[in-house]
Amino acid sequence: MAYDTIKLKSPSLSRKLVECIQNQCFLRTGLEMASGEVRYEIFSGELLGSWDARISVVPKFEDYEVNKNGRPELRPCEPYILIEASVHKVFTGHNVYGGPTDFQKVCSDFVVLLENLLCIELPPARCWTVHRVDVALVYRLSKLACKEFFDGMQLISFPRRKKGSAKYAMAVYFAGKTTTVKFYHKGSEFAVHERSRLRNFFSNLFAHLHGKSDPDNRARVERKINALQRLADNRLRVEVEIHSDKLQYDFEKNPRVDEVTDAYLQQVYDKEVEKLLREGKQGMDTVRETRAVMRRLQGVYGHSAGNRLYGFWSSLCTLGDEVTREQFPKTVFYRNRKQLEDAGVSWRGTDVVVVANDKLIPSDFSPIRSDKRLCYLPARNREEYNVSRETMRLAA
Repeated sequence: MAYDTIKLKSPSLSRKLVECIQNQCFLRTGLEMASGEVRYEIFSGELLGSWDARISVVPKFEDYEVNKNGRPELRPCEPYILIEASVHKVFTGHNVYGGPTDFQKVCSDFVVLLENLLCIELPPARCWTVHRVDVALVYRLSKLACKEFFDGMQLISFPRRKKGSAKYAMAVYFAGKTTTVKFYHKGSEFAVHERSRLRNFFSNLFAHLHGKSDPDNRARVERKINALQRLADNRLRVEVEIHSDKLQYDFEKNPRVDEVTDAYLQQVYDKEVEKLLREGKQGMDTVRETRAVMRRLQGVYGHSAGNRLYGFWSSLCTLGDEVTREQFPKTVFYRNRKQLEDAGVSWRGTDVVVVANDKLIPSDFSPIRSDKRLCYLPARNREEYNVSRETMRLAA
């Protein structure tokens, strides 16, 4: 289990200190003129998403208080700051593998890092309050097995997580008020969001270490990037984003850093993933049976046309919309689908189960901590896989 994005709120700070931070952090990029190397990037604003590698520092002069009507409203208060970042990427450069596993220690490291970057003194991390924690686990699965896993997720109904959910070819996302659960293929996400960023990082790093004119720098960069891409291509990543509302419910307030234990965060992850998987299984068990679908189609469209539509329905159930669409002309696909809808037949979460001897995803796989494909050790000790803290310090 590793921690990714963390959001913390400071205790009250002096106005002079907060104004000093505010003047530095609208968008501050540390650039070393000699090498052209970007050392760090701090900005005053919200992170774009879980792939964002920047550090967000937001000075605040207002906070929510409960008014006489029992409703929260913004009121002036002593100044404070909100800090947020992917601590995994801050300290290792990427989140393909590894990552911090001691919550209180990584929060302390995060606050100390900001002190060093901004040349200020902040209260110790144990006094800060926690407003978001992303808990992540990574599983060793081939890219094709990951694709098969997500194809299966496309066919399952999740009634309680339906609102705010999104399903993609290699990712699923279930948003909620208290938690958000995300499954995604790390290789696809790495290629889109991180490959170019890390190429720039390693280019600057090797230019700094070996000199800009070293002809081997480009090969070093590509070797590093390609090694990380190969590793990411065989990883399924599962994240549980624990929101402020969940923390307030469990602790009756936003807890301090020293009140949040690794055991508590581990428990929340286990409960949310198990609850989602159980809901999916129940959703699949409650839809129409195969024989009832055949009888309905034959009754509405006749024996011949009903059997033809039953074959189309079976393809939707087993292969999903996207693959089935590729197998039929566009007009035929949409005509057949409309006929299923007109007959009151659903292909979502059916009782159809495909059993094959050549399945790519292991039959006993489940994205829980006890699964034997869980990656909990650092990657193999090869130079191209490793981005140590010492290496990061050279670039910071």
